Amino acid sequence: MAGKYFCTTIAIGLLFGASWTAAVRAADIQQLYLVRHAEKADSSKDPELSACGQAQAAALATLLQGVPLPLLYHSGYQRTKQTAAASLKDGRSLQQYDAKDLTTLAKELQSTGTNALVVGHSNTTPQLATLLSKMAVPELTEQDYGRIYQLTRAAELWSLQILQLPQPAECKR
Repeated sequence: MAGKYFCTTIAIGLLFGASWTAAVRAADIQQLYLVRHAEKADSSKDPELSACGQAQAAALATLLQGVPLPLLYHSGYQRTKQTAAASLKDGRSLQQYDAKDLTTLAKELQSTGTNALVVGHSNTTPQLATLLSKMAVPELTEQDYGRIYQLTRAAELWSLQILQLPQPAECKR
């Protein structure tokens, strides 16, 4: 399945030496997946997902199904909640956050040390990735869907990879 997904490493916070990685326990590693919501049905203030967006959310859920993600964060909009809810299953819960206060969310994510999926918007997702990783992150446009910012924290060092989900068949026009 990993072969289906395009992966580009944008930056690595540290080159991991064999002796250093041996010292890092699995409990010291945190995985965060930051994504923009899937495609929206229209340009109204609070639209639902389109049929394409529902397929994109399902593709994301399939990709992350085996990842331990107890927390699925979403902003207060239908499209972010629907995108996050597609990944909901036993052992996972939805948590709403204030998209206007990313500093508080970043501090919460860092302090919990828990793996999480955060569904945001084209302007907030790269901003949150930058806050957490302290690395420059490419911006998203209104047409960018399926981009996943995967942040990995080992001890206090972050690495960032940018992944791209392929477009589901329902989205090809």
